Amino acid sequence: MRIEKSKFVSLILNLFMPGLGHFFWKEYIFGLFVFLIVLIGVILFFVSFFIELSTGLIVGLLALPVIFYFFTFVDLLKTIKEKTKTTHRTRNTTFIFIVAGSAFQIFAPITPTNFIIRNFPEYFIVEQNNLSPLYRQGDILKADRLAYIVDIFFLEKPLLTDLPSRYEIIRFHNANDYKQVGIVIGLPKEEIEMVNGILLVDGNPDLNLPPGNLSFIGDLEWTRVDDYSILVATLKLGTIDNVYEIDFSDIIGKVEKVF
Repeated sequence: MRIEKSKFVSLILNLFMPGLGHFFWKEYIFGLFVFLIVLIGVILFFVSFFIELSTGLIVGLLALPVIFYFFTFVDLLKTIKEKTKTTHRTRNTTFIFIVAGSAFQIFAPITPTNFIIRNFPEYFIVEQNNLSPLYRQGDILKADRLAYIVDIFFLEKPLLTDLPSRYEIIRFHNANDYKQVGIVIGLPKEEIEMVNGILLVDGNPDLNLPPGNLSFIGDLEWTRVDDYSILVATLKLGTIDNVYEIDFSDIIGKVEKVF
C-alpha cells in the first residue's frame, strides 16, 4: 500500500502527536479536540507532583484522557476507511507530517519521549572493587533519577519527590562536583554518631543491617544533619571510607545493578 494511504503511518502520526492522524486526513477540528484533551491529561500529570493526592484519585483523573486517547485510534481507523477514496495526500506531504510528528515527540516538553530523555537513568561501570562485596569491578550499575527526583521542563531545578532511606546506595555529586557512589547513613535533622562500628541515630543504636553484608568499622564524630541534606558514606572494600553531607540537589539517583 502506498505510504500516504497506509493505516500504519496514520496510527504512528497519532501516536507521535495526538490528533495529528486526524489532521492528516483533514479532520482538523476533531484533531485539535484530541490534542486539547490529551494536553489536559498531561497538565494533570504534572500537577500531581505538586498536590497531595491519593493514588486512586490520580489514576482516576488520568484514566479518562488516556481512555479517550485510546479510542481516538479506533476512530482514526474508521476515518481512514471512509476517506481513503476521497482524501488525497502526496508522498512529500506525508513525509512532512512524519517529520513534524517525530520532532514534536522529541522536542516538545510535554511529550513522554521528552520526559524520558530528561529523566533517563545514568548508567556507569564500577571501575574498582571499593564497593565489594555488594558491587564488584566491571559491574554495570544505573542511577535511577526518578526514585527521588523528577526533571520537569518548567522548573529551573529538578523537583525532589522522595528521600533515600537509610542504607540505600545512591550516586551523588561531592563538593568538587565529582560523581561518587555511597551509602546513606543519616537523614535530615538527625544526629549521627558511630562508635566501634555501631551507628547511633539520635543517640540510639540502629539495629537494621546494611545491604550486601557491608560492615561498618571505625568511629564517626557526632554530626547533626542539616534540614536540607543527607549524610552519605563512601565505601572501601565494604567499610566506610569517607563521610559527606550532601544537599538534596546533589543527589543523582538510586543505584541498582543492571548486570
